[in-house]
Amino acid sequence: MGDNKVMSLDATSTADVSDARGESEAPGGIVLSPYCREIRSKRYFFLQEMPTEEHHLKDGSNHCWCRLTMKVYGPDEEMVRPSDCVSGRSCYRSLFDPE
Repeated sequence: MGDNKVMSLDATSTADVSDARGESEAPGGIVLSPYCREIRSKRYFFLQEMPTEEHHLKDGSNHCWCRLTMKVYGPDEEMVRPSDCVSGRSCYRSLFDPE
């Protein structure tokens, strides 16, 4: 397992980020962040760094929602959960993608 590296939410450049979830740098220097930029939870609003593990997003209620739909399901009509809102999902957007 690699060391967890943390980056602030306002990061604008690429970085080498890797952890047990297998996130890595994609071709062209684009970093694949572990979770979709649109996932929200109560705990999200208290983060001071980019979420790198599920417990950074989930609190006791385990309630998460999509910022785009404002519901517990995303634009693809699948449930919003940190374990599901990752690279490979059709509506996934990296924290490092331009808005």
